Amino acid sequence: MTLVACRAATKVYGVGRRRRAALERCSFTAEAGEIIGVVGPNGAGKTTLLSLIAGELPLTAGELWVAGHRSGTRAARRAVGFAPDPPVLPPDLTGTEWLTYLASHRARSAERRARLVAWAIGIAELESFVGKRIGTYSRGMTQRLGLAAAALARGAVLALDEVLSGVDPLVQRRLRGQIARLASSRRAVIIASHDLAALERLATRVLVLWGGRLVADVSTARLVNERVAELTLAGSALRQAERLLLRFPGTVRTGQGVAVRLTGGRTVEEVLAACREERIAVAASRVRYRALEDILLEAAALHGEPA
Repeated sequence: MTLVACRAATKVYGVGRRRRAALERCSFTAEAGEIIGVVGPNGAGKTTLLSLIAGELPLTAGELWVAGHRSGTRAARRAVGFAPDPPVLPPDLTGTEWLTYLASHRARSAERRARLVAWAIGIAELESFVGKRIGTYSRGMTQRLGLAAAALARGAVLALDEVLSGVDPLVQRRLRGQIARLASSRRAVIIASHDLAALERLATRVLVLWGGRLVADVSTARLVNERVAELTLAGSALRQAERLLLRFPGTVRTGQGVAVRLTGGRTVEEVLAACREERIAVAASRVRYRALEDILLEAAALHGEPA
């Protein structure tokens, strides 16, 4: 079942010379049970996309449907649990008080509200600090409370902006499991994050935004079937890396050398032989799975570094 249908969605700010497209002709769908990661540099359009799905912003052009309803309508907004970054939270209330207030819009009886709040607290692993004033929370705590508030909406779609940011690794692992369970109950989860490693473990697909445009839609399952030869170069060899970029299409620069995709039967031995032929000294090499970082490096090579 398609829960999000985005067709040439565009969001523009300003007019004339001040016109800026925060999101331009973005098209994708999200099915029930999917977890879709959204990545890209700052200003790529990630937050804009989530805000459009949540109905917090109006579209300039295109179409966006949420759970069968046009985005921005009351029905569409009720179908989305939204966790913005940073979360908008009242500092003088405790986490429990805030969630109880939100639950009053979703459940009429006190008993049902209490059950809903207890469930949301468990989802976000809040038990140890939910009774404290929100103003005393760390960044990781506020992100987790934002996740709880989004889950509490019980919507068909969860739009989560950086909810894993600032969370310690052990808690993050448990939160990834909770988010996966939410998706398994016929929800679509769309999560924006700069934590590429977390999304590789969590997401089923990843959308790459660059300058407001959707430049890649990648299956994370496919990544583990692709290999990359990562070469560490030094000194003059690093300056000669351009030869490898020309010789092996799809090769990208890394901080200390290059990453060469091993596709079409290409082997690491072939790549190292080419280095010897080009008189490029390799300090070290390793073969690894392709990663989301490689996708972003490829986007940078194709579309230019972000402003």
